[in-house]
Amino acid sequence: MLVSVIIPLYNTEQYIEACLASVLGQTHRELEVIVVDDGSTDGGAAIAERVADERVRVERGANQGVAAARNRGLVLARGEVVAFLDADDLWYPDKLAEQLAVLRGDRDLVAVGAVFQYLSDSGRLLGRAGENARDTAARQRLKQGRLMPFPISSLIARTDAVRDAGGFDESLPPVADLDLMARLAVAGPVATVMRPLGAYRVHGDSMSARQPAEMMMLVRFVEQRAMARLEGRPAPDLESFVSSYRLTKAQQRRDGAARRFRTAGLLVMEGRYFKAAALCALALAARPSYTLRRIAMRLPLGRPPRAVAPGTPGT
Repeated sequence: MLVSVIIPLYNTEQYIEACLASVLGQTHRELEVIVVDDGSTDGGAAIAERVADERVRVERGANQGVAAARNRGLVLARGEVVAFLDADDLWYPDKLAEQLAVLRGDRDLVAVGAVFQYLSDSGRLLGRAGENARDTAARQRLKQGRLMPFPISSLIARTDAVRDAGGFDESLPPVADLDLMARLAVAGPVATVMRPLGAYRVHGDSMSARQPAEMMMLVRFVEQRAMARLEGRPAPDLESFVSSYRLTKAQQRRDGAARRFRTAGLLVMEGRYFKAAALCALALAARPSYTLRRIAMRLPLGRPPRAVAPGTPGT
């Protein structure tokens, strides 16, 4: 089964070599790797072009955003299955093999994700991201745009299903993954491999860290559009939604708790435990159930430490 691996690349030259090595080291060997350079100004594309493996090709283009880069890769994909991987993330060697076994075992499935571990720039693993997407309640939340059950770098899906769903919405690059998952869930069930199959790099320049208020606004837009789709109503217009967007006090409290917890996680990655604990306590006071669930997800989860090292994939 040919898997088309799409890697959007933008100014991540320090990570792309390790990222590609983690893909080419997969136990599932039938791959094509499409690196879509999104107008990078560093040497990342040249590094990818020097990889001596005929399965890798680099498509250079002007900067249009990560959603557009993924869509360009989707147009070029020849595989029956498509997989997405951000250039600063890593796969463990059995990642694709385990997910493909799940996909082959159930013809109704349209997509399979996996638990990923958080990875700091120093190579430290801390906790994980990912939850079960298969039960009835989770699938309903997916359809409603209220659940991104795993990182986009863990996703594999039937290529035709992603194309039929319309690919990634290029007007919503920060939340295009959430939006796509809502549409895929309408097409069929989604599953999660509930053990770590890769590493997701956490850093302070993501949009959720830099512009959390704007990020949450777009998340709520995706939710409203998904609900309109399910109820057969006209989809809301993004411009109109933004102009009328107002937060209730309860929403402000929930968003504040989530923002503090995310910041606490970054501080832990940097070893700044005292400030992290203080922010975590504030988040816990505002949203106890949310914060406790997120703390539980950050606890270590049985993957050998040798699975990943600073800047390099596992061996």
